Amino acid sequence: MLGFLSIDIGTILFTLANTLILFLGIRHFLFKPVNNVLEARQAEVDKSIKAAEEAKANAEAAEQEYREKLTAAKEEAQTMLRNATRKAQQREEEIIASAKAEAAGIMKQNQAELEREKRSAERALRSEVSGLALMVAEKVVEREIKPEDHARLIDEFINSVGDAE
Repeated sequence: MLGFLSIDIGTILFTLANTLILFLGIRHFLFKPVNNVLEARQAEVDKSIKAAEEAKANAEAAEQEYREKLTAAKEEAQTMLRNATRKAQQREEEIIASAKAEAAGIMKQNQAELEREKRSAERALRSEVSGLALMVAEKVVEREIKPEDHARLIDEFINSVGDAE
């Protein structure tokens, strides 16, 4: 029974040589291609990660640029709104000043017109009063005035002055 458990150096060397040949064959035909596939896959993953990082960096830069542009646009809109408001206020002040000046001119013109009409009415009234006074004087001169005639002449004068108004 010991023959069954005996160690044979030739078998050990043959098994070691087979194992070495099998290892080299597997390494050459299996490990290297699998390793190459794994390395290629790793390179692809690294490339994808790098592209993703670049895309993220570009997106962050674009987002920052967008925020800056948005801020600039808001500031520009505020500036435009302030300018428009200021221009509107200036225009409003100009319109009000123009309207006041025009109203003052119209008032001055109306006052001058009223003054002219007043003077014209005064001249007409003086002319009529002097005409009436002249008539009264003519009647007085034509005859001697009695108290009844005097009262009658005053009544006629008052009536004619009342009609003239």
